[in-house]
Amino acid sequence: MLNRTDRRNFLRGVGASLALPMLESFAPRSARGAQATRTDRLVCIGTYLGFYQSAFYPQQTGPDYEISPVLKPIERFRDQATIFSGLDHRGRNGHAGWRAWMSGSAAGSVSLDQVVAAQIGDRTRFDSLQISCGNSPGSAQMSFTPEGVALPMIGRPSVLYSTLFSSGDDAARTEYLLASNGSVLDGVTAEARSLERTVTASDRHKLGEYFASLRAVEKRLQKQRLWLDRPVPQVDYPLPEFDPVAHDLSLECESIMYDLMALALTTDSTRVATFTIPGWSQVFTIGGRKLSAGYHGLSHHGNDPGRIVEYNQVGIEHVKRLGAFLDKLATARDAQDRPLLDSTAVVFGSGMGDSNTHDNSNLPTVLVGGGFRHGWHHQFQRDAPKPKLLGDLYLTLMQRFGVEAERFAGAESNLNEILV
Repeated sequence: MLNRTDRRNFLRGVGASLALPMLESFAPRSARGAQATRTDRLVCIGTYLGFYQSAFYPQQTGPDYEISPVLKPIERFRDQATIFSGLDHRGRNGHAGWRAWMSGSAAGSVSLDQVVAAQIGDRTRFDSLQISCGNSPGSAQMSFTPEGVALPMIGRPSVLYSTLFSSGDDAARTEYLLASNGSVLDGVTAEARSLERTVTASDRHKLGEYFASLRAVEKRLQKQRLWLDRPVPQVDYPLPEFDPVAHDLSLECESIMYDLMALALTTDSTRVATFTIPGWSQVFTIGGRKLSAGYHGLSHHGNDPGRIVEYNQVGIEHVKRLGAFLDKLATARDAQDRPLLDSTAVVFGSGMGDSNTHDNSNLPTVLVGGGFRHGWHHQFQRDAPKPKLLGDLYLTLMQRFGVEAERFAGAESNLNEILV
């Protein structure tokens, strides 16, 4: 086995630009062994209106950084977290560019979570879950199929709860719906096939994408049938009397969705989840005081100190809720009796770099858990000869789940040398 000194010498010998594969010999001593290095779950959490960068990133780099004001609520997890600055996709700016956060393409391309779900999703009732709070803005899509189709998100806590934990009494109704949907699917497929013979070459290409989507739906229906007779997990979670999906109640909705997402993971209902935290013009009340402007208006702060303070207050509230979610994962145990957080990689950040200017460079990104080598703030220079991209982080995550990928979102390397 090579120790860390040997490993650094090896890196110097082959050149720092060489992307290392995930070699067991190079893993930290505490992470060696098949069970210790395995990551079983992926959670990606994106805040639509981003963060004020100066309050999000620590001023120092390396392992001895001082935690930033916005990330202060998760300081207790600093030994299980890595902060990245300087990473992005070199892509489109503006709100529409947010769609590229997990995929690298604002036009729509397969997202990180769906790549991982294709690898491990067959092990659970739900390949993946896409969650939000209420109806997200149109450009806030986060999860995309291989055909670039945005996956719909569940925005109501009651719907997510019933999806995950519906009673056995619903089995007959579910079976009927599956059979009905299968019949409808057969009819739609036959109709599309008849069109295929008469349309232009361009339309046939579009129909090909449509058929791929139909096959994905058919696959989901078949999987639901397989799980129909298996008992649904029983949980005791007190849902509120109504869904807090009004914009001004989105922080309350956020807390509940985090709770339900933690339950989905602890009951092994899914191992892949995305959570879009939307942003509108809602006016939050924080600490008993109503803020002076709406959330979207605060994100366009114009460098006004008072608005920046309030914008950071909202950011801190988001991170507080992330911390409560991480607490649940740290307390729960997985099948190997490890803390669930040790086997769950949590990516937290935003596809918006600077919401004030709509600049999508230097995207806020934090990785927590998953058994990686943590405790650092890594800062990457965007003007380096061979700059690192956000896709390099995603490649390391994919490889951790057994995906044999060498390129993603414009990246052709990885971050194994600092995380594995």
